[in-house]
Amino acid sequence: MKPKTLVLMGVAIACGLGASYMTSRLLAERNTDDDQKVVVLVAKKSLNMGDTIRSPEEIFHEKKFVRGDEPKDAIDSMDQLKNRILKRPLRVGDHVTPDDLLGDGDRSGLGYVVPDGYRAIGVRVNPESAASGWATLPLSRVDLISVVRSAADRTTYSQILLENVLVLAADSEMRRDDSGKPIQAQVVTLALKPEDVLKVTLARSLGELSLSLRKVNAKDKVDSTKLTAEALKTGQGPSNDDPPETVASSKSPETTPPPPPVVETPVKPDDPPVVDTKPALTRFIRTISEGGNTRVEVFWMNDRGEVVLSEVSGDHPPRPSDATEPKNK
Repeated sequence: MKPKTLVLMGVAIACGLGASYMTSRLLAERNTDDDQKVVVLVAKKSLNMGDTIRSPEEIFHEKKFVRGDEPKDAIDSMDQLKNRILKRPLRVGDHVTPDDLLGDGDRSGLGYVVPDGYRAIGVRVNPESAASGWATLPLSRVDLISVVRSAADRTTYSQILLENVLVLAADSEMRRDDSGKPIQAQVVTLALKPEDVLKVTLARSLGELSLSLRKVNAKDKVDSTKLTAEALKTGQGPSNDDPPETVASSKSPETTPPPPPVVETPVKPDDPPVVDTKPALTRFIRTISEGGNTRVEVFWMNDRGEVVLSEVSGDHPPRPSDATEPKNK
């Protein structure tokens, strides 16, 4: 074999070995990089709040993040997305977490949609009281407004009873219309804390309830939550005062003061009748004839037969005022 051919063969072998070495190095580095990355599922297209994920492979794909830089709690399995309902809208490239989803796997029914610690309660509405149906869309956020009417303007009022309430269903529908149109429903099901269920139940018996639609992801709160009919007529704004009944009874300047206490004057008893303590006396007159002489004896006796006064002459003593008529013997 010619020396030139040997040289060429040696160069070829060296190049092959070099290429093999570089290829193995690249593969090793690539495997090392893959070991340092985390796969997360992100949206392929924009999704709306309330959308049900029927086929997650069609609307999500995998995206790799350097370990430690991946979104916290991001879902990495298609099985975790199937038949779940989105609680918030997603843009292209957004990841999703378990907190962004409603429902439990392939289970259906309102009981699986209610968040932990909440209760479902229905509120009767009409197009006027539900923003023409926009406030009835499942997974919308609304404010609940209560109106209480009474005979007095001071105790007639409207108030924001609850804020940022989650709508679970419109009538029996837990999903939005695919076209995004409002849903005309007669009953809206809300997710409430147990203590708020008591408030809504009482307010429902006192007057009307309305739903006010909130902007998506809005977290703001209203400072003044109550307006009385009296304040509305006088041009005053809403306030956070106590219930009107309490205000009327404790703070209103028109409240009639209580009457002064009645002081009873003790009745002075009448003086007892004057009782005459003088004994009742009876006058007796006795005429005694002795020979040619005659004398008259006058004497007085009490009711016990005792002589208390006597005289022999004809002169009579003054007659007592309480003496009885004389008795002659």
